[in-house]
Amino acid sequence: MKKILLLFVLLSSIPFYAQKKIYFTEDFKELPTQSNATYYSIYEPKGKGTLRTTFYINDSIYSKDYFSNYKKREIDGTSERWYPNGKKESLAIYLKGKQEGSQTRYYESGKIKRIENYKNGEFVDGKCFDENETEIAFYPYHIKAEFPGGEKAFYDFIASDFKKPNNSFGQVIIGFSVELDGTLNHFEVIKSVNKEIDLAVIQTLVRSPKWLPGKIDGKTIVTKHKLPITLHAFEGKQKKIGRTKMEY
Repeated sequence: MKKILLLFVLLSSIPFYAQKKIYFTEDFKELPTQSNATYYSIYEPKGKGTLRTTFYINDSIYSKDYFSNYKKREIDGTSERWYPNGKKESLAIYLKGKQEGSQTRYYESGKIKRIENYKNGEFVDGKCFDENETEIAFYPYHIKAEFPGGEKAFYDFIASDFKKPNNSFGQVIIGFSVELDGTLNHFEVIKSVNKEIDLAVIQTLVRSPKWLPGKIDGKTIVTKHKLPITLHAFEGKQKKIGRTKMEY
């Protein structure tokens, strides 16, 4: 009797799990309710993984992805996106979280916009087309925002500009955005040493030369970043600044 009851509970819980809606903002920050939401997702158990189907708030489909390991966000199989008008935006194939084979993106008209080929997550080659289906010069789909001269040049700038206001040490992590014109904005203290140190790092970022902004499919976009800096105690000739990899 207990086994039958347990089986009934498990089976009856599946539709509830499948129909539960998780709401998101335009940039996919989770919301507690539908208010101000742009999208919502439904998660369904499928095989040993999870099928996530996301909809625009008007109930038209936005995306469909199968995760073999949702906790690690590891996509396996096809990943599809749709425009609000119902036309397909993209079709990609993943193998253990890495793009594999051909990926196709479309114009809202339904005509092919670009085809890219991947091997084990690495870009191999690709083609781009205009809306008349004529091949044009290829350009990367995703271009990261970058400090002029690259990441090393950025840390060299930080090291030369930053003035340590006190003898505190530890790691500070500052979040910021690179705007459309390359300026840095929307600073956020993610990990603090103390207010004086945090402010000094932010002031250095404010003085940063303009970055080369990021692009998606040829369009300039605002991008978000995290800057980790490790501050050492003053001991002899020990460096005052260390760093770990910046997150893009």
